[in-house]
Amino acid sequence: MVVGVGLLKDLSRGNCSSARFPKYSRLGGIAAAILVVSFHTGTPASADEFDALAAYSEAGSLNDRWQACAASYVRRRIQSRTTAETLAGSALRSCRSQEERLRRFLISRIGKRSAENVVTVLHQRYRADLAAAIDELRARD
Repeated sequence: MVVGVGLLKDLSRGNCSSARFPKYSRLGGIAAAILVVSFHTGTPASADEFDALAAYSEAGSLNDRWQACAASYVRRRIQSRTTAETLAGSALRSCRSQEERLRRFLISRIGKRSAENVVTVLHQRYRADLAAAIDELRARD
């Protein structure tokens, strides 16, 4: 399942208040980010990675706001002729303030380097998943 499809469906129906990503998708995303970062750096997993997971769990509402912002941006432009990849990138750029709030929170919990790595991986994943969700929704119309 593509992360974000459910939220976009809710938003496309105008149901913004009840639109939420599943908790497990959120935690799965951060777990994947932490694993990618730890493999990329070539160091074995340590307590710091688990601290990052705990910090991310605490930051769930900040992450939800970032994703909801991007989905809301897309909802208003889903019928445009803009490619899904471009629209997803524009959506995430328009929500930089929410991304920055999440980044600042993670920096306060796990440090700048780890927070930057996690947010970078999340940004890449959200962009790809959002583009896939856009394509799926457009194919249905």
